[in-house]
Amino acid sequence: MLAPVAMAVSAVKKVRWRTRAQRHGIRAEGTCIRMETVRRSGGGRPTSLRRYYLFEFVTHEGRQVRFEDTAPDTTVPGDVFTVSYLPERPDKATVALPGDRRAQRELGCLLVFLGFALTAALVIAGAGIGVLSLFAGGS
Repeated sequence: MLAPVAMAVSAVKKVRWRTRAQRHGIRAEGTCIRMETVRRSGGGRPTSLRRYYLFEFVTHEGRQVRFEDTAPDTTVPGDVFTVSYLPERPDKATVALPGDRRAQRELGCLLVFLGFALTAALVIAGAGIGVLSLFAGGS
């Protein structure tokens, strides 16, 4: 039961950080310097592709920073984006896409899934306690 709760807490922290950086962060020009596509298959599941993008930018203090983030599927190395970062953690910068609500949608889907997982775990635990009480009470 703790795994879904830990996953939810981690996801909420990630989305809060991203939202805070986009709303209150410092803006800078960044460049996509690498894209990697990872293919996942096996276990009877359909093949899925996941793209990872590496971005680079220079902070207002002149520090060069690289970070990974998501980007539109049409992104190629050399594309220029606006990035947003908080001064205390420029390594956790994010690509500032106008009207981007992807993180909030992903969080919502994850929380719904984790809610179902937690409910299922509670039902199974309750059923197990009920069965144990029948055996304990019948002796």
